[in-house]
Amino acid sequence: RDHRPRMLWQQPGLVMDAMGDIREKVIADIGAGEGFFAERLAPIADRVIAVEIDEKYISYLDTLRRFGLQKEFRPRLEPRLATADDPHLEKSEVDIILIVNTFMLIENKVEYLKKLYPALRSDGRIVIVDGKRKDTTIGSPKKDRLALGSLEDMLRGAGFRVTSADDATLAYQYIVVAEKE
Repeated sequence: RDHRPRMLWQQPGLVMDAMGDIREKVIADIGAGEGFFAERLAPIADRVIAVEIDEKYISYLDTLRRFGLQKEFRPRLEPRLATADDPHLEKSEVDIILIVNTFMLIENKVEYLKKLYPALRSDGRIVIVDGKRKDTTIGSPKKDRLALGSLEDMLRGAGFRVTSADDATLAYQYIVVAEKE
């Protein structure tokens, strides 16, 4: 197994490039976990809603906000407790939805995407980063992963238009960007 630090294989800068210009944007980081991306996004974006379904991560994100971010950026990070089948986002609340290493864990994927759709503003986009469905030294078992083509079909089924599907930039993951149709 590859035990290099996540910083090296995740390439957060490349993922953030795929998100486009995030200045003055409201971002929902779904499955924010310990805040790997939220911590990097908060100093640049207008607001980062770090969505988690586990109280443990909400308290971790709260600690990150209070002690991991510079004072002026703290108000920009909002940990939000959601449920497995509902992201708890308001209508037209966000410009960009980021889902990293989480989408394959969502049960009713198309239904979930349909709940995300109205939360996005009209020119909003969704960026999904998940494990390639092939043997890699990092990530969940191959059988649990979602093939890139299947994800594209699901996004289309939920009303999105896939604008890019990149399985070359990152070693272990693909990056899919979609917009509201």
